[in-house]
Amino acid sequence: MQPRLSRRTFLQGCTGFAAAAAMRGFGITNLRFDAMPQTPIQAASPNSPDQPPANRDLLVLVFVRGGLDGLNLVVPFNTSSADRQRYYTTLRPTLNVPAPNASAAHKAIDLDGRFAFHPDAARGIAGVNTPNGHASDSGGFYELFRRGDLAIVEACGSPDITGSHFDTELYVDLGGKHNQGGWLMRYLDAAGEPENALAVAPQWGIPPSLLSPTGRSAVAVPDPENFGPQWKTRAWTSHEDASALVAAQRALLEQMYQRGTDFVEQVGQAALQNYDMLRNVLETPYTPAATYLTADSHIADYGHFGHSLQTVAQIAKSSVSNPLRVATIDVGGGYDTHDNQGGIDWNGNSRYCRLITNLSNNVKAFCDDMNADPAWRGRFVVVMLSEFGRVLYQNDSGGTDHGAGNVLLVAGSQGNVRGGQIYGDWPGLQNFGFNDGLPITTDYRRVLADLLTARMGIAASQINDAIFPGLNYTAGLGIGAPR
Repeated sequence: MQPRLSRRTFLQGCTGFAAAAAMRGFGITNLRFDAMPQTPIQAASPNSPDQPPANRDLLVLVFVRGGLDGLNLVVPFNTSSADRQRYYTTLRPTLNVPAPNASAAHKAIDLDGRFAFHPDAARGIAGVNTPNGHASDSGGFYELFRRGDLAIVEACGSPDITGSHFDTELYVDLGGKHNQGGWLMRYLDAAGEPENALAVAPQWGIPPSLLSPTGRSAVAVPDPENFGPQWKTRAWTSHEDASALVAAQRALLEQMYQRGTDFVEQVGQAALQNYDMLRNVLETPYTPAATYLTADSHIADYGHFGHSLQTVAQIAKSSVSNPLRVATIDVGGGYDTHDNQGGIDWNGNSRYCRLITNLSNNVKAFCDDMNADPAWRGRFVVVMLSEFGRVLYQNDSGGTDHGAGNVLLVAGSQGNVRGGQIYGDWPGLQNFGFNDGLPITTDYRRVLADLLTARMGIAASQINDAIFPGLNYTAGLGIGAPR
């Protein structure tokens, strides 16, 4: 029997949805109303030099949407003589990356005698041919790996893979196809973070990993230089008039959420506090300590990824009372390479070169930018993943189709990540996995659980009961260095 809805409850609900619509216009894009425990939302923690809190690192999730071809990013040039012959002769005769000992000018850069990086993941390294040089060429992924700040996990993926971008991306964001809400928000719940803990997506829209069934909100920051309401006030008013209008809108929303202490008012007040805090941060000029890559001459995403990482660094390094706990960035720009994928040639089809350069140079810049502040050294972790890899063999259109297993990268600093190593069980290239891709031997959630337990103060029981229900996690790969 369905419960009867009283007139008072119905009107309260209508008011709540009107309030949510107003907050959406103000750029606060993730309010969800479910049954809630009767506990008030906690106030922001006092300002502290420990940002984020002392028992956990800042977690930055980089989701390369489209299906990154990891086989040509981390090249299995010498995993076995059979793999070598199969990769270069059978699977990818014209879409391979020349081995480190090849005579080609642009070739793979050896990592451990078995695997090698695509040359554009090592731009700026002495002895590496670097066409179309840029100020952000400082070694990229290779330099992070060399100094022990980057770990590579091979044959990684989701057990819920379907071959569909949309389904598999969603299941990765949720941490499992049957879960409610995003895994990042369940992590914040399990960690006991306050309800207004700062979670940011420096882009248009909040990804599903930041959806919360417990009332947490996340803030989208698509344009830090014009942070504020998403109404088009700046398009049809002068700067002075627009500022006055924004202030008036802000005052009206504040009055709306000061009327009571119900759930809607509590979430609204917390969201406005985070909005005000971020506005003050983003209106302050920021000079990064490293050069990000945002030039259209080298990338295909209009600089979104580089700008997004810079925004995360700016917010993280600001002295705010509610420090940044998690950030997510969706990377696009053409990673679904069904045709004309390209390989290593900047003078011809440079598509894949640009895709790798965008990731490699900007993740390196972010790490250098964060490490420039001594307080942040060893206090952040970047996880880069994709929903699936590509088919092992090239197709007739000079591309690769949807596959399965892929590389997952973890970057840190000053020993919080055991980098300089390649993890995971390599399945070889002799047998096909799902969709004729690389067989998946490591569940991506095991890598995340490794980091959460080692660096974020999460217990294994919390992993299995709350964050990734059903994973049956017992031990990680040893990537995260225990505190």
